[in-house]
Amino acid sequence: MRNLKLKLTVAAVFISAMSLFAYNPPAGGEMLYGITGPLMFNSASSTVGGPFFDVGPSSIAFNPALPAFEQRNVLDAGFTFLHCSEDPEDKSTGGAFELGLMVPTKWGVGTVQAFGCYSPFYEMQLGKNVGLRYAASRDVTDNLAVGAGLVGGYLWGYDTDFLLAADLGFMYRLGDLACFKDFRFGASLMNLGKTYTSTDVWGIKGKKADSFPGLATLRMGAAGTFFKNETLAAALSTDLSVPAFQNFIFDTGLQFMVKDFLTFSTSWQYNAQEVAEKCKCLMPAFGITFRFLLNSKENSFMKDNGWQQSEASVYGSYKKVYEDVHAVSGGIKLNLGMKDKEPPKIKLFGE
Repeated sequence: MRNLKLKLTVAAVFISAMSLFAYNPPAGGEMLYGITGPLMFNSASSTVGGPFFDVGPSSIAFNPALPAFEQRNVLDAGFTFLHCSEDPEDKSTGGAFELGLMVPTKWGVGTVQAFGCYSPFYEMQLGKNVGLRYAASRDVTDNLAVGAGLVGGYLWGYDTDFLLAADLGFMYRLGDLACFKDFRFGASLMNLGKTYTSTDVWGIKGKKADSFPGLATLRMGAAGTFFKNETLAAALSTDLSVPAFQNFIFDTGLQFMVKDFLTFSTSWQYNAQEVAEKCKCLMPAFGITFRFLLNSKENSFMKDNGWQQSEASVYGSYKKVYEDVHAVSGGIKLNLGMKDKEPPKIKLFGE
């Protein structure tokens, strides 16, 4: 009984201490990394790789463990055009970008991503910022992946500040569960360190923002395929986020895949604090993905690296982010080489 009382006291002190820090990020501050490319919108900011498991270097923004099962070198690039139809200071355009590389090795998978954002709007004031993120991940078993990462960033235009934080995460592939195939669940703890705390950007509470993105953000998610035949498949993902233990964000995504070539995506987000402050648009995002093979038998460079047959995915998405702010995003991902689907053959005693 005494131990229970001690635990409850410690929990109460912890929650009280967290409440001493005002929660006033700018609108969009919690999705700072989620607007840099279309894969973010299409995967519903998922900690488990989206409804269908579709992972690129940009995925480490939500869980550093996600690349662990990748067997091929992967490149991705994305750009998001931001437009504000109404702004008191007549600032109507902005944008965000990302460029990433994923490299598997015998020790694990290393992933690096460069990203940036320019959003000067009154409704979504994120300033000018650039950053670099690195993650190392490994498959501990055939089903369990773990990862850790480090992110650094610099912001200017609304005063100057820097960001330096660590990320931790895991994902587990459970297999079949009830009506779901390839059921996955996972969690990550993001932004363990210093976030942007000394800026002049406008917060959701109508005054200068305190910090963003949320310190020690806990993310949890699950996903799986609930329908599949020779032509069509459908999958669902859900995620919960708790930025700085002072907000609640719910993300969900639904995808339909036709012949492993064409994927239609929709995702929706509920940000409790932004809704409470009447600055959140609850419209869903819509996306489309084309996936096809690349044959480069005549290219000696590609052939010498074993990349004569590779896979390309082209993404597009649209989201009305806030009442007057629209995001149109496009990007590409290249999986260099083909998946190794054959298990290794073991020979004993010179057979």
